[in-house]
Amino acid sequence: MCVFCLRPAPRCAGVRAIPRRADRRSNLRTAQHRGHGRRGRAPQLGCRNEEHSPFREAANQGGTVLKTLPLFVTLLAAGSVSAAQVWVAPAAQKIRPNTAAPASAPTTAKIAAAKNEFESFHVVVSGPASGVSMALEGLNDGNGHTISGRDVVLYREALLNVPQPTGGDGAAGMWPDALVPDVDPIAGEKRNAFPFDVPAGESRAVLVDIHAPQGTPAGVYKGMININGGVTAQVPVELTVWDFDIPSTSTLKSAFGMSWNGPCAGHGDPSCANFAAEMKLRASYVQAALDNHVSIYAPYYTSTVAADGSPNWGDFDAYAGPFLDGTAPTRLPGAKLTAVQVNGPSTTPVVAAWAQHFKNKGWFPALFDYVCDEPPLTCPWSDINNRISASRAADPSVPTLVTTTSVQAQQQGVNGIDLFTPVVNYMEGKPGSDHAGNQRSKYPAVAWWYQSCMSFGCSGVGGGLDGSGESGWPSYAVDTDGTRNRAMEWLSFTYNMQGELYYEMTMSFSGDPWNNQFAFGGTGDGTLFYPGTPAKIGGSTDIPVESLRLKGIRDGMEDYELLALATKLGQGDKAKQIAQGVYPKTYQATSSPAAIDSARAELAALILHALGKDVSSSCSTTGCNGAAVTTQGSSQGGGCSSTGVQSAWLMVPAALFFMLRRRAARQARAA
Repeated sequence: MCVFCLRPAPRCAGVRAIPRRADRRSNLRTAQHRGHGRRGRAPQLGCRNEEHSPFREAANQGGTVLKTLPLFVTLLAAGSVSAAQVWVAPAAQKIRPNTAAPASAPTTAKIAAAKNEFESFHVVVSGPASGVSMALEGLNDGNGHTISGRDVVLYREALLNVPQPTGGDGAAGMWPDALVPDVDPIAGEKRNAFPFDVPAGESRAVLVDIHAPQGTPAGVYKGMININGGVTAQVPVELTVWDFDIPSTSTLKSAFGMSWNGPCAGHGDPSCANFAAEMKLRASYVQAALDNHVSIYAPYYTSTVAADGSPNWGDFDAYAGPFLDGTAPTRLPGAKLTAVQVNGPSTTPVVAAWAQHFKNKGWFPALFDYVCDEPPLTCPWSDINNRISASRAADPSVPTLVTTTSVQAQQQGVNGIDLFTPVVNYMEGKPGSDHAGNQRSKYPAVAWWYQSCMSFGCSGVGGGLDGSGESGWPSYAVDTDGTRNRAMEWLSFTYNMQGELYYEMTMSFSGDPWNNQFAFGGTGDGTLFYPGTPAKIGGSTDIPVESLRLKGIRDGMEDYELLALATKLGQGDKAKQIAQGVYPKTYQATSSPAAIDSARAELAALILHALGKDVSSSCSTTGCNGAAVTTQGSSQGGGCSSTGVQSAWLMVPAALFFMLRRRAARQARAA
């Protein structure tokens, strides 16, 4: 199917013919093609404002073969070069360079969101095309209500080379990940997302990210993406806003790590020598994470409490306080961090100072004491009871966290863990493994969990954890299915987990994450941001660049809000059934955009029914109705870029050439 074609092709949907110059070799000038496409449609080549078709003009321009050769060359070139295509894909799909436009690729983007929710989709250009730019001014419902400005962001999806497959279902090669904004939502500066080029036989994608603000009246909002440069097209956009809100502060807690000098290193100052500048930079990362419903558990990079318990809260309150108060300039109004660690050793004076300050500030529900990570890799089992006892002596209401299973802790004689945080592989292992079957009943009512390199097979970790070729688990690797980047939060609901831990967001910043993120046997583990320096993305201010995977996590966090709200309204059993239909088990974390969007539509209908606002549960989004994409090097099937129409065009000038050649030969013999 032709979505938007740039070469002459009769009766092909969406054709925009290329203007042809007048023939300067003849006294008879051809009329310039003046047809212009409107509302996403373009005139057909044969309809030239009531003027002659190009073949009739050619016949009128003389009787020699030489005078018709320019036309032959033009037509042959037009027929032999594949046309650029513009099409739409759901956000949960990843568009690689070799992803071909499906035969029935949608040309209208349709998404649905609650109030205060983000929804995205890809606009894909399959080349060749050069100098491509896109713009979406905003959306409106026809009744004076608009969504625009900071609530609409377009991102060019930059490519990252994956040197070897991550796990059993990864793939080496180029993958989309870094999201370079057109106008960034942090500093509000124009960046170098556009223009970009698309080589012949390849595809490039732009992520269109739309936020339905709090208080947006429910309804259908429409807009138009204008594409220009090497391809000219329009993509209609429809956003259905459901008549309920989701909160800015996430219901599902999260605690994602960011090393003390991660942003500094990525932006050229690994020692963090310029304190004020580096703290502002770190705050921008905390803000970007929070706008993706993720809490960085160390928002301030130095300890604020001395070993004897004497505190210095001035800078912490200045830089981290707004993210705990809900007064930071986030896109999600009033968003607050849901988890912050005691930044220091688990000693009585240190924990007591943190607990008292957080209680005084009203931040205490976010505080936890990260006692030990993955014992015995980072601390001996024998140290843990003493650390927990010291923390308890400071304030027994500060939750203590250890990344372990309840069985391991019991075997090692460890007591007093408040937040057991096992790896997802140990909450329900694959059949035949040591953790086969649902293990949730072995944990307290409140428990967190995490995913790790075990989702694909760790390398160089030790402790009996190394492996290879794993697949099916939730994963934040670059070269994994987009639905797996979004799975943890759905599974958190199904397994009744209250929080998600993740060890790091800037792991590769000591090198160049734009070129290499290989770590622990996979690409992307521990790196969810890119350093957005002006040299790399344009503008004048350093900012964090989000990854496509981080957007997947955000979408999963928002999906969790729908599940949680349905449960709050008395529809918990149905919500769990819906969730299990999308991601049945921990090791069955690959789904489809259609399954996700259909489940979201069902959840929205459940919620609205409980609120007395019945709507249909049918799904009409691009995710539900879009065709499956392939990763072949060229387009498949019919349409403008297929061999059918293209071959027909190639036959026309060839036939005309031989016809005129025979005519010239007859004239020569007659002479």
